[in-house]
Amino acid sequence: MGRGSKHGLHRDEWQQRRTEFVARGLELPQSKLIPLDIAAIRSAARQRESLRQHIREKLSNEALAKQFNVHVRTVEKVLSRETWSQEV
Repeated sequence: MGRGSKHGLHRDEWQQRRTEFVARGLELPQSKLIPLDIAAIRSAARQRESLRQHIREKLSNEALAKQFNVHVRTVEKVLSRETWSQEV
């Protein structure tokens, strides 16, 4: 054990494990978030991913093409008004 070793480790071992001893979250004086905020952020991120999956599976050009039994390029042309340019 080195002189003044706060964690009872030799320098080499402390170097390998130093991230274990770093202050995190509420231990930091500049922390602005509380555990409830963290839960809300992570919940919002899960909802966002769920919406992205829904969009990918149900509302993407590929999904629309499959739904209407047409090629994906047909959907792209409709959306860019290359075909069916009049208002429907």
